Parts: sequence; structure tokens; C-alpha cells
Amino acid sequence: MISSQLLMNALITPAQADDLISSSLTSLPSENVPLAHAIGRRLLSPIFADRALPPYNRSMMDGIAFKASAISPNSSIKIAGLHPAGVPSPGPLTPGYAWEIMTGAIVPDDCDTIVPYEQLSPDLTRILAPFNPGQHVHCAGSDAKSGATLVPAGATIGAPEIAIAASVGQTTLTVPRRPKVGILTTGDEAIHPAAIPEPWQIRRSNGPTLAALLEFHGIPIAFQQHALDEQTDLGRCLDQALDAVDLLITIGGISKGKKDFIRTLLEDRLGAPAFHGVSLRPGKPFAFWPGPPDVFALPGNPVSVLATFTRFVRPALNQLQELPNPKRRTVPPEDIQPLSKLTWLLPLGNRRNPLPPGNSGDFSSIAGAVGVLEIPPIPNFDPESPLDFYPFTA
Repeated sequence: MISSQLLMNALITPAQADDLISSSLTSLPSENVPLAHAIGRRLLSPIFADRALPPYNRSMMDGIAFKASAISPNSSIKIAGLHPAGVPSPGPLTPGYAWEIMTGAIVPDDCDTIVPYEQLSPDLTRILAPFNPGQHVHCAGSDAKSGATLVPAGATIGAPEIAIAASVGQTTLTVPRRPKVGILTTGDEAIHPAAIPEPWQIRRSNGPTLAALLEFHGIPIAFQQHALDEQTDLGRCLDQALDAVDLLITIGGISKGKKDFIRTLLEDRLGAPAFHGVSLRPGKPFAFWPGPPDVFALPGNPVSVLATFTRFVRPALNQLQELPNPKRRTVPPEDIQPLSKLTWLLPLGNRRNPLPPGNSGDFSSIAGAVGVLEIPPIPNFDPESPLDFYPFTA
């Protein structure tokens, strides 16, 4: 029988855990994705202009087009015909005539000025306001020359970048591949949420919570199972998960109980952890194994799961995708009392209202929380300094 009586390593600080995780994560290859799947991701290859932008002199208004030197402000005008967008330039324009032109249409070579409808008589025969040569003409190449870099590598892809890529015919973009993530929950007492529990059982909440968060952040779930606190079943599930994912999240079985087998089983497969034990509340038994695949072993209490996933796992997922760390700085709520020795991951509501749970299993008390605030212990706490806030979904 494999012993489960393994003490945690000496506790390290959250910052030390960050350094060990960041320096050990397994890099992922790039992939080409269609534009519809690229938003929010990091661009690895620049987007270039495949031709000048705009590619032709373009009308910026609905109105008439003509050569300014051929029309005097007070003269009568004749309309040569309608020139809409999406058609070639028409033939030469007779002096005294103008084209009725639509926004986006190519400005004919012998025209250099657009006067909008609002500055014309109702019958389009007279110009009612002064005009300047070249007005309302979007000149060819004035936005970018052919071959110019429109979006550099490293940019985060948003809606404008999608529009730019489409406008130059780039229908796929090169981005870091999203990590395939696995979730392995444990616990003899935890049953399916749809089941009716016996008095000694509880319904599983950790798996659905992480699955929902991963789905929200666009991370594909390649494996999701629940294992009993039994070595054969847990080992089998671990082997399946390690073969299927880039990053595995285990929940429970990582503390000092006689049925906590996660560390022993993972050491058999991956060697010693980079760390096991962080100076945290909640989440002190948190552990990390470098991969491939990388493994984050979270303690099983629901508040601990949410706090350690948000504080450590999500930033790691962002790093793998070359996205910025989701943390932001915020002024701490008044009258915060830090812990004497441990860093406190305190749930906050959307008005910076603290929602401290009674314990790491008291998840009903943090309804309305939008993230966790990292509060250093008393020796490092400055009530005047902003603190790091890690949102659940922003």
C-alpha cells in the first residue's frame, strides 16, 4: 500500500510560488485560427497591408463629384449620371457636369472634389456653400502604403484587429494554442450535483465551478472526471488525464490525511513537486508540478479552490497564451485586519465590500464575490498601499 503520510514542504510565499510557476510552465506551439475564433488572443504574426489603403481615391460623402477648376460656385451644374460604390470609374466628365456619387465609390480620375447633398439645391443643379478642392476625398494610400504593418506581433486581438485582418484578406491569424486543460476532482463524500445525497454526503461544486470559469475564458476542457479516494481509481484517472492534457488541475487529496494520495501518485509519475505548501489562507496545501503536463494540485474546500485557481492557475493560463496577468491594483477596503503570518486571499464584492467566509468550506457566504484581494501578512502590510486584486471573470 502506498503511504499517504507525506508532510508538505516548507511553506513558500505567493511571490515565490509565482516565480516557480512562471519559470517552469511548458510552452505551447502556435496555431492558425479563423477570425471568428481569434478575438481576445495574442497575435504572433503581424498583419500587413496587401495593397494601399484605401486602394483608390474614395468618396467620403453622398453627393456630387467634379473637378473643382471646372465648376464655379455660382454656375449651374448638370448631372452626368449616378456613380455608386462597387463599380469601375466611369468615362470622362464633360465640363460643367458632375457625377452623382455615393459614399465609398471610386472618385473618377478627372474629379477631385465632393460636395454633399446637404450643400446642394434639391434638384442638384446648384452648390449652396463654398467648397475646397479635394474636400471629402479619401486619397489612395493615405491610411497605409502597400506592405505596411497594420497590426504588430504581440498585439491583443480585438474587434478593430479583426476588421483590419479581414480588410487585407487575412482570414486566419497566428496565435498561441490554447492549453488543453483537465479537471480531476476527488472525494468519497462528493456526489453528482443531480443526485440526492445521503446525510453523510455532499454534492460536488468544485468541478462545475472550474468548468464554468474555463469555459468563460475560452479554455478547452480535454478531461473532466471525479475519482474516489482510493489509489487504484485515482491512479487510473491520473494516467488518463496526464495523457490528454497540457495542464491538469486536481482538487482535493493534497493535504495530510490518510486518504490524501495525490502527492504520492504524482511523484511516482512526475517526480517531486516544484513546491507543496504556500503561506496562504485559504489554500495552504496548494502544490505545483512542472510538466509536461503542468499540474496544479488545489486543496478541496470550495473557497480554497476558487481562490487558488483565480490567484495562480488563471495567471498561468494567461501566460501560456501570452496574455497579460489578469490582476489589477486596488485600494484596500477600510478596516482590513491582515493575518499575522499568512497571506489572505479575501473575496471581494463589486463595491470592494469584503466577503470573508467563516472557513474555506463556507462558500455560501461569498455569494456576490467578483474576485479575491491579496492581503499580505502584518509584517508586510501597508494600509495606504494598493493591493493586488484578481477577478474571477474580468
